[in-house]
Amino acid sequence: MAMEDSSEIPERLVPGTLAWDLYQVEHKQRYDWASVYCKGKRVLDVACGTGYGSAILAQTGAAQVVGVDISIGAIATNGKQPTRLALANGDACNLPFDDGTFDVVVSFETIEHLASPELLLAEISRALKPGGLCICSSPNRDFRPSSGAKEVNPFHLSEMSYEEFNQLFGKYFEISDRFSQTHSEAYRRHLELLREVNQRLRPIRFSRLLRMEEKIRSLLGRDSLAYQDSLSPVLGRAVPGDYVIEPLREASPKLLTFIFIGKKP
Repeated sequence: MAMEDSSEIPERLVPGTLAWDLYQVEHKQRYDWASVYCKGKRVLDVACGTGYGSAILAQTGAAQVVGVDISIGAIATNGKQPTRLALANGDACNLPFDDGTFDVVVSFETIEHLASPELLLAEISRALKPGGLCICSSPNRDFRPSSGAKEVNPFHLSEMSYEEFNQLFGKYFEISDRFSQTHSEAYRRHLELLREVNQRLRPIRFSRLLRMEEKIRSLLGRDSLAYQDSLSPVLGRAVPGDYVIEPLREASPKLLTFIFIGKKP
């Protein structure tokens, strides 16, 4: 992404963290799915973060993968890189590569972070060879979870509706395929069950006796009981199969993310 992430920004997935445990299945699935389009190709992964997705592409048949990210610290956490993978420091809106360098450019979870998302697509188009592929994801601004409550992400500066993303992407690429990534029906039922359990446990977690015990423990210098407001960090972790990527037939508020594939004219 075209901004420096700090440790306070939960938008970058780093192996070994709670965020990684909760969301790595969703993010890895996109790279596993995209690897089919990258076999034997020279690939650029824009805003690669720690490079875990770039490594997937390199290990699944791409001829060469270059991951670029504005955060030097994120790239440095990658450690030993697999064969055919190189990581570089650079801005997604000002890529440090010559025109027509790559066969495929992948950009996942990037465009929504930019104040001027069109700059990203223009740079990707410049870096692609004529006829090269751009594979880009964008979260669905109109997504509504089954609970009806959608949290506003302060780091998403340019979330787009289907119509907006379709129009902008089509300005730079000949769109060949449109896909969506969203929760499976089984995972949605799982999350609904967690919400119901949380609601039933809430009166217990915030009872007067527990609050009194917390005060006593604090006075005695003992650790807090650390009751969680939600069971989600414990039970809400996704596993393979909890997300699905399928052809996009109709825009819907049930769809979590759009993934478009386009060819440079």
